[in-house]
Amino acid sequence: MLERNLQRIVVGSALAIATTALIPVVRNTLRPIIWDLSRQMKYLIVTAKEGIEDMAAEVKFERIRKSLDKDIFIDGEMYEEENQNRINL
Repeated sequence: MLERNLQRIVVGSALAIATTALIPVVRNTLRPIIWDLSRQMKYLIVTAKEGIEDMAAEVKFERIRKSLDKDIFIDGEMYEEENQNRINL
């Protein structure tokens, strides 16, 4: 039992020392990777946002165009009816 506890203390101490030695190396290794990944994610988000805004603008434009086409068609029918009434008189 004492031997097992002593072994745990030695292994734990070795891991703690190794961890303190490895943390700066891991940090310096991962920092550029994380920075690049962060930059790529920002680019992805910006391009996705622009794409969604473009689609929304196109939908709005189509709605306006259809509405104007409908108004022009109705105005055209009214104009034809007025002219037909003049001709029939």
